[in-house]
Amino acid sequence: MKKDVCVIGLGTFGFELAVQLTRMGHHVLAIDLDEKIVNSIKDDVTVAVQADITDLDVIKKLEIHRFDRIVFGMSSALEAIVLGITHLKNLGAKNITGKANTQIQKEVLLKIGADEVILPEIASARRLAEQITYPNVLDKFSIGDDLVVMEIQVPKNFVGKTPVEMDLRKKYGINIILLKRNNQARFLSDPHTRFLEGDVIVLAGKEQALKKWL
Repeated sequence: MKKDVCVIGLGTFGFELAVQLTRMGHHVLAIDLDEKIVNSIKDDVTVAVQADITDLDVIKKLEIHRFDRIVFGMSSALEAIVLGITHLKNLGAKNITGKANTQIQKEVLLKIGADEVILPEIASARRLAEQITYPNVLDKFSIGDDLVVMEIQVPKNFVGKTPVEMDLRKKYGINIILLKRNNQARFLSDPHTRFLEGDVIVLAGKEQALKKWL
């Protein structure tokens, strides 16, 4: 579903977010104080504007508070972020995402009204640590309460074995959901299917159980 998204602050994070959202079909208003940055992104987003989001009149004129999602892409100008979020919440903005460099900064933004605050550097560091520790893991996402869905390349020591022989459900409480082979995905309905080198499987279970097995 297409959404109206306002990205405020076009550093590396905000710039890339605005461009990717536009490519995915959303209507994106990109805002920054730097005219050069605004000019460099104007052809890649719906609308690009040079503006000061600490100015209440500017926020009202651009009707930023009416957007489906507002994302603050900068984290260094804390005073400007705080003032901008305060103005937006007072105008009734419903969905504001902030970006923080530290846990303390995250707590500040949440207290003044941000609906969500991300710590991209910390998140990236954790992902890299997991990639180094679990090189077979291709992708992972949480589905709540320590439950995750994980896409992994079948480890070499399991090539030639079947789900029955691996016995992941009994030993770890892990379920094999899908098998990807030759870029074709299918539900793994036959427990006697033998895994081949290069196969990718999608698993579901508790995160700690999956990591223990890996």
